[in-house]
Amino acid sequence: MTLDSIGRILLVDDDRQSRDAMEEWLEDDGFDVIAVEDGKQALAHLHDGISVIVTDLKMPRTNGLELLKLTKQKSPHATVILITGHGTAESAVEALKEGAFDYLIKPVKPQELVHRIRMALEKQSMAKEIAQLHRQLNAGNGLANMIGQCPAMRQIFEKIQLVADTNSTVLIIGESGTGKELVARAVHANSTRRKNPFLPVNCAAIPETLIESELFGHEKGAFTGASTKREGLFQAAQGGTLFVDEIGEMQLGLQSKLLRAIENKKVMLVGSTREIDVDVRLVAATNRDLAKCVEQGNFREDLYYRLKVIELRLPPLRERREDIPLLVRYFIDQLAKENNRSVKDISNEAFEALKAYDWPGNVRELRNTLESIIVLCLRHEIELSDLPPHISGAKTVQAVIQPGMTMADIEKEAIRRALEQFDSHRAQTANCLGISVRTLHRKIKDYGLEA
Repeated sequence: MTLDSIGRILLVDDDRQSRDAMEEWLEDDGFDVIAVEDGKQALAHLHDGISVIVTDLKMPRTNGLELLKLTKQKSPHATVILITGHGTAESAVEALKEGAFDYLIKPVKPQELVHRIRMALEKQSMAKEIAQLHRQLNAGNGLANMIGQCPAMRQIFEKIQLVADTNSTVLIIGESGTGKELVARAVHANSTRRKNPFLPVNCAAIPETLIESELFGHEKGAFTGASTKREGLFQAAQGGTLFVDEIGEMQLGLQSKLLRAIENKKVMLVGSTREIDVDVRLVAATNRDLAKCVEQGNFREDLYYRLKVIELRLPPLRERREDIPLLVRYFIDQLAKENNRSVKDISNEAFEALKAYDWPGNVRELRNTLESIIVLCLRHEIELSDLPPHISGAKTVQAVIQPGMTMADIEKEAIRRALEQFDSHRAQTANCLGISVRTLHRKIKDYGLEA
């Protein structure tokens, strides 16, 4: 990892012994550190590529709070972490309201200092990625609403760019909520057809008796209720893209007509005997295993192979957990603006709970969950208590009860296992066990579980 990717740290403390110790810790961890003794000297380094400023709160000349305010004016992209004594904790909390990222209470521990700095750098990195995604959106290539940096998603983006400008049919496979329509729209937006219509149709949402008319149109009097002639989606999407979602729900009889339309580029209105030429690219999607449907006789084999000329498989969110932080930051920014809320951040405990949850509804569930939280949240930060119980306490603890164990033994074992499951995160552990953090701290001490 290069110094540029790690970030340059500005360390500000008038206590030389404390400053030298922290400088040594950070340099041992690979950080590029500039150490100065007061806020006035720190101001001279604000434009030296500083990513994070770690500053004592109480200092002569320019104190930590004044340095924070000046940093926000002169170097708004730098992140400030304050160091304070027990007696000035209230001032540190006030500094958070002024825009500080976090604060540490003396005596500072090496691991905690490094952890907070890495968190600050991670947040900066995600903010840059989100800004890049917004620029992509403005560029109009249809990829910006598809958030992801994991290898599987990068491959999807690359395939979209490769296949978009062809006329081949595309089959998108993925669980509900993974973003299949977003992929279809991106294929269309990057193709030469992008100035023509993109029309979606969901086979599961339209009654079986109407889906044929919806796709191919009908003549007047073709069936009861057909009082006028109506063109279908194949005609309406002329020159563009027709996105057929949940194609695995389509009945066998209609599948043969769809195959003919794809291969011959002709459709026939219901109640007509005359074929009409159409120029439409078909993109289909399903959350079913179509190969298994073919084996079971529920899907035509010839249509299946015709559809999967190009196959794109979207991974579920539980298989791309590294993208959850980026998605969370993106949705908080987007949804807070859409719903006129002041939510800007999320606590570490809430963040960890979101990352630990399996998200069976995938990205759609994550977005809907965050929207519900943001609408009801009146603070600037989402906390663990704002999350639905099934997410904040997503993990359960099973204690092994053996003959001869006392209630105290069982409780100790349950706490030990919970701490292991939640990687010693006290807030998540307490929430899972249904006790307060203060009670958890006391029981950890009583049972000798500090290690």
